[in-house]
Amino acid sequence: MPLAGPLGWMDGRTSLMVSIRLPDQTVKDYPEGTTPREIAAGIGKRLADVAVAAVAQGRIVDLDRPLEPPSPPDSPIDFKVLTPRDADALDVLRHSTAHVMARAILRLFPGTKLAFGPTTSQGYYYDVDSPTRPLTEDDFPAIEAEMARLITAAEPFERFTLPVPEARQFVLDRDQGYKVEHIDDELKSYGILSFYRQGEFVDLCRGPHIPNAGKIGAFKLLSIAGAYWKGQTDRKMLQRIYGTAFFDKKDLEAQ
Repeated sequence: MPLAGPLGWMDGRTSLMVSIRLPDQTVKDYPEGTTPREIAAGIGKRLADVAVAAVAQGRIVDLDRPLEPPSPPDSPIDFKVLTPRDADALDVLRHSTAHVMARAILRLFPGTKLAFGPTTSQGYYYDVDSPTRPLTEDDFPAIEAEMARLITAAEPFERFTLPVPEARQFVLDRDQGYKVEHIDDELKSYGILSFYRQGEFVDLCRGPHIPNAGKIGAFKLLSIAGAYWKGQTDRKMLQRIYGTAFFDKKDLEAQ
């Protein structure tokens, strides 16, 4: 997208401006709706190339998600581009790797139901319910090989939103009952829910995510444990698959 000048982008956007305060305390004005990726590109091509996500008003956000208006309205948005050198970027990478793992499992074990897939201090996990047989650590090589193919393809993580009724129908149509229950029990008051698409894989998720799977430099599946759905002992026992990921293979080998 061509830069038209120090204050704007020639893309037909609104002329309303927002102020961005960079880490060096420099304040610059950008059109409302500017994305973190565009700000990074305006700073320098190298920064845009290595960017993973951004921090805006204390919240980690996707590179391609338009910045929300500041609060209070007339204040600058404190903004920082996250690169692999930032600790917060590793959490974003690992959450995205959990999605890649879930996608690989669905490819290898069609019909698998997905529950939750958060990050941990050491990596990430995803709770899954395989309809054919329990997964075992003997399945790890095949899952890792499929993950490697997905990472090589470097497909983007694309965010979209749906109103709650449409979001519920969307996951119901995909036979993801745990997601339906999660919407009914905890998310229906939000009004609008977000999803992330990567190829054929779509997951209910608030994000953020790395720009594409190619940012994942190294990963490994670690173990499998049992986990009750929503931590309730009277609910179904799911399988919790643990993994870890890094931007650089050297960091994985150092573990």
